[in-house]
Amino acid sequence: MAQPARIFRFTRLAGLLLAGLAGVAHAAPQGLPMQQALRVVSPNDYQAQVQQVQASTREAVSFTLQERPRPGGRATVSLQPMFSAQGGSWPFEPFVNNGLFRAVAGYQAHHPQAVLIQGGSITLAQLADTLNNPQVLKRYKDGYLLSYPLMIAADGGLVLEGTSLYLYSYSGTALINQGWLGLNQSRLESVAGDKAGNTERAWRPFVVAWAGSHTQLIGATLNRLGYNANLSRGLTTALSSQQSPATRPASVLIRDSQFSELSAVELQHSRGVIEGSRFESAQQYGVDVRDSQMRMAHNQIRGVDNNSGIRLRGQTRAWLDDNLILGTHKAAIEVSDQQGALLLSGNRIGASRGNGVLLRNLKGEMPVLIEGNFIGNSQGSAVDASDVAGAVMLENHIGNTPEYAISLRNTQPLAGPLILGGNTLGRVGKAVVRVEGMDQVLLGSNRFEGKPLLQNLLIGDLLPVQGPLLDATVRQGCVVQVSRVAAGTPQPGLTCVQSASR
Repeated sequence: MAQPARIFRFTRLAGLLLAGLAGVAHAAPQGLPMQQALRVVSPNDYQAQVQQVQASTREAVSFTLQERPRPGGRATVSLQPMFSAQGGSWPFEPFVNNGLFRAVAGYQAHHPQAVLIQGGSITLAQLADTLNNPQVLKRYKDGYLLSYPLMIAADGGLVLEGTSLYLYSYSGTALINQGWLGLNQSRLESVAGDKAGNTERAWRPFVVAWAGSHTQLIGATLNRLGYNANLSRGLTTALSSQQSPATRPASVLIRDSQFSELSAVELQHSRGVIEGSRFESAQQYGVDVRDSQMRMAHNQIRGVDNNSGIRLRGQTRAWLDDNLILGTHKAAIEVSDQQGALLLSGNRIGASRGNGVLLRNLKGEMPVLIEGNFIGNSQGSAVDASDVAGAVMLENHIGNTPEYAISLRNTQPLAGPLILGGNTLGRVGKAVVRVEGMDQVLLGSNRFEGKPLLQNLLIGDLLPVQGPLLDATVRQGCVVQVSRVAAGTPQPGLTCVQSASR
């Protein structure tokens, strides 16, 4: 997705940190023997750059997403044939996977048909009255049981208000949204029944929302939806290869909702806001985001069987704020091959069987700001990064892990900077901070809770300068820039501005 022109880029920060400080040694060309050069950064310069990154990152990731009015007028309803490989059949792409057309045909006993809603909006009760066909939609428990695939056209809308819609697995049921789908204080749940499905492997009903559509879940409950196949993981948004790349992203607004036993909420080519919601016992991911703009705030993710709690990829801008993420099989938050501004703030992360935060291959110029989080009790390193061009980590509490509090390793040196300021780090099995392959590192007044007599607090490229670096930053309270320079470069003494002013 396009990035705002005013975003403060890491390349600008790196340049300002070098050019704005007289006498600072520039990074040496690769291939030469290297050493670490230390320079004290004035508090004013440091605070100015950090504040600019904070403001710019928040500006880049902030956006609003309002509830969209449902289409006006009463929708028309019809049964339309489904095709797998003819013109206009692309909305049914998920049914090509896993033999779902066979499941549909096995229940319907004629050429597969889907319910089509178009030309306005309709409630679930109105839909049942209009169809008047219990083979398609009938009363069930506290709502209705749907046994046909249902497609909402681009000008159509389906409204669920204070009711339940059950999706019958055996008959190949799913919801396909090209228009408007809204659940308000309503439930959407799969029903397995007692018949074996006619599919290649086990599957469950799902919701797919194509680019251009709007889906909003307010006080909704989604249970047992989706399986591990493309476009079928529970609640999915996507841009079809048959849609124009200029099609506006799908919009997804989720508030105060409950998700249980989904494969994942998977958002691609979308703008999404998820607030005050709870995800429990997910199979693949709690939320999986790619090529989207996303804000997640005040949510809980408890238990992911196979992968990470939240995964961010591609051209994605994201703000994850005040989320609780516990008990994931891999990382609580995984960011991989992502290009776009990223802000992780105020999240509480624990009990992951992998890393707390995993950063992989982030070589773009957009800022990565990790601020005010509590990250601990992971089986891997609390923050594990590799091939990351730069990051800013401020005021976090990070530790309680058998590995590292922060580990950053680049296979080839990258410009940086990596900024660590105001963090509380420690109670780890190995070193507190490991940094390898970062041309510029800034350390502020971090608090280390390690055991200096028993373990190194800083290793990797920082190990040779651990003593003077800790003395300046911890004992004297200075901000120090560590730069990779050619071996033999003259270095003046490390003069602490704060100490000189006392």
